[in-house]
Amino acid sequence: MSHFMATSDLLVGVYETKIERQNLRTLLEKLNEVYELLRPSICQFFNADRVISALYVTAAVTAAIIAWESKMNIAKRLEVEFLVRLSAQDQISRAIELVGISYETERIGVCIVSKSVESLEMAKSRLEALLGCKLIPFVDNRSTYILNELSKIYDVPEQALKLIQADSEFKALELFLIEKIAISLISR
Repeated sequence: MSHFMATSDLLVGVYETKIERQNLRTLLEKLNEVYELLRPSICQFFNADRVISALYVTAAVTAAIIAWESKMNIAKRLEVEFLVRLSAQDQISRAIELVGISYETERIGVCIVSKSVESLEMAKSRLEALLGCKLIPFVDNRSTYILNELSKIYDVPEQALKLIQADSEFKALELFLIEKIAISLISR
């Protein structure tokens, strides 16, 4: 499945793609234009190798919306607030450093938030045309190497993962990171 419910009236589409460096440079230079082109949907790009799962992305979107609606937002734009929540940080610069895309990013994650499946699909199509590549459903990062890297990036104590009752190391880390997002809503 490529989309999830974030709130009772918002859908989240979580995709990924690989993009050629030249096209990535163009994208980074024209981000504001891309955001406007996709309205009324909201879109944000992220480093897919720094994110554990589509469920985690959905939790971050939900937290960003809650922060926004309750005036607890850190950023002035919802798209940036999403990165803050996705990174479980409270500094915008650190969030962008952790999960934002750069010229070195190879696997681009794309999150599209919309009010209907139709508008989500329309935004996805427009984005594919603009990028010149297909967006596929996000593939969860389950490799041991990536799990170890994510544990380091997000400063996850090894002992904490052992205490979480889950059927796999992947699920334990996913649950820990989702909890970190939830705590970010009350720790300010």
